[in-house]
Amino acid sequence: MSIENSSNKSEVKVEILGKEYKIKGNESPEYIKNIASFVNEHMKEIQEYAPSLSTNRIIILGVLNLADKLYKVQEMNGKLKEDNNKLESSFKKILSENNKLKEQNRTLKEEYEEFLDLIEKGELG
Repeated sequence: MSIENSSNKSEVKVEILGKEYKIKGNESPEYIKNIASFVNEHMKEIQEYAPSLSTNRIIILGVLNLADKLYKVQEMNGKLKEDNNKLESSFKKILSENNKLKEQNRTLKEEYEEFLDLIEKGELG
């Protein structure tokens, strides 16, 4: 694999299923190589599982498998965002309740201090 940089675009030569491809992108060369390696490993797994398939069929199956994984991850991400929003809402309610309790505590302390002052002065009686 060779790497060239021109005007903030990375150009990387990668190999997928034995064929060399020149990939250009805004990401770092290392990132592009990692993605290409991931795709290559995925395609090789399919090729090992079904060696009689043509390269085109391996690529189609690979793309479908990766799209399935992406779709499931996006679905899970949506659920996690919903859960996060619910937790954030609960946290805000608890925080609000905590602030109310702190204010009640402060008020009770003031009333207690006033009560102690009245006892000291003998005005309670």
